Amino acid sequence: MTIQAQEPGFGLDSQRLRQSPFPLMSQTTAFHTFGTPETLHVDAAHWIETRLADALARRGKASLICSGGSTPGPVYRELSQIDLDWSKVSVGLADERWVDASDEASNERLVRETLIQNKAAEAAFIPMKAAATSPFDAVEEVDALYRPITSPVDVMVLGMGADGHTLSWFADAKGLDEAMSPDTTRNVAAIEAQKLKTTGDHTLRMTLTLPVVARARYILLLMSGDKKRTVFERRDRSHPVTQMRRAAGDALTIFSCS
Repeated sequence: MTIQAQEPGFGLDSQRLRQSPFPLMSQTTAFHTFGTPETLHVDAAHWIETRLADALARRGKASLICSGGSTPGPVYRELSQIDLDWSKVSVGLADERWVDASDEASNERLVRETLIQNKAAEAAFIPMKAAATSPFDAVEEVDALYRPITSPVDVMVLGMGADGHTLSWFADAKGLDEAMSPDTTRNVAAIEAQKLKTTGDHTLRMTLTLPVVARARYILLLMSGDKKRTVFERRDRSHPVTQMRRAAGDALTIFSCS
């Protein structure tokens, strides 16, 4: 593993945090590059553990926002084996496809099958999919569910697509202006994306909004493949991931594997 732009941590109040190889705070975005997916998975799990443990020690509770995708799943499995007071951890989603929780495309299903298991089985999971046919009819309901854990989020795990999207912020999508408005008071926004390779048939979605990202304490962006890194480093303002990067500021850390 190579580590770029790593700064010394501060404010550590437990032995576990002092021993962590990953500083809690940084003055610039830290970019960690891993030689194998397996090392990324293990180190990402411990990065998340460190910050959840800190939240529990300081405030007696913690919130974790999870994204779907192939990269986070193994991280969640590693995390589920770690000793924490999981009964005081609330777990939510960064975004969700508007499908039933039993659907293979459901992020809720992924998180329940990988994270809400083993030692983490007692964590409280907050779903993002409601009974309404359309996410546009469920914004108020889901917003109310997510308000308690997004003010602010302690740890947020995000991914990105090769097209430059993150969360369910897809370019030219219906609802994107609301989702990415710095002035919105909503924690969630409904999205109807154009059908693309990255969306598949699941164009209806619910997603967290930009202000939730902007006030999160820690954000871990997971990416795999050189193409995604190239897109990320391009800083193209038309790419939602660039706007996420600007909103996240010093809270953002990236773990990447070729």
